[in-house]
This record gives sequence, structure tokens and C-alpha cells, in this order.
Amino acid sequence: MPEQRTLAPYGRRRAGVSATRKVGAYVVLSALDPSGPVHPRPGQFYMLSSVDRWGGGQDERPYLPRAFSFAQARRVEGGVELDFLLEDVGPGTRRLAELARGDGLWLTGPLGIGFDPGGLGRALLVGG
Repeated sequence: MPEQRTLAPYGRRRAGVSATRKVGAYVVLSALDPSGPVHPRPGQFYMLSSVDRWGGGQDERPYLPRAFSFAQARRVEGGVELDFLLEDVGPGTRRLAELARGDGLWLTGPLGIGFDPGGLGRALLVGG
């Protein structure tokens, strides 16, 4: 059986927010990861937290990074650009939704065991 995991570099690494855009009630957060793996597998996820204003303030929230599957990964000059689809539903996702181009983002990942879409072309994964 082929390996279904793209291994993450050890520890967290700093990425830069390259773009944000609203899509209905959601925000697509794009980040340039200069040293992460180029081919994360469908089903793998990343732990995200902002470089600034994370782990302090009112009641020390947000404190723990938030887990997000990537929506898309593209090889670009300087690394891999990752898209994450998020909704502002609490202190962690609110802080991530507030990020703008040029802000810092801590990434850990990709984590977990991915899957192979079976050569069916583009796959759509829907969760709730």
C-alpha cells in the first residue's frame, strides 16, 4: 500500500498571509509557506495561529492553534501557497479571519493520514 502521508517538517514554521477574500459567510485565507512540503495529501490538515495577538488578552483566548484542512495547495515561486476556508465562530477563528496580506501565520503540518482520490480527477469533500 502506498504511503498516504506527506510528512511535515518538525515544529511550527512562520508563513506569510498572501491574500484573504470573502466567500459568503466565509473567509479564504491564503498563506505562502516557504519551507513546507509542496504536495500535502487530501485529508491532511494544518494547525494555524496568528503570529501576533494569539495566546494573550481577555481570558488568554485564543491559546491553542486551530486545526484546518487545506482547501488548495499550489506550488509558487518561493514555496507553496495554501488556501484555508474558515468561518468566524469564536475567538480563534475570529483572529484568523482578521488577518490581512503581510501578516504572520504560524503553521504546523501537514498532519494526519491523507487519502487517494483514486484518479477520479478533482474531488469534493463536504463535512459538517
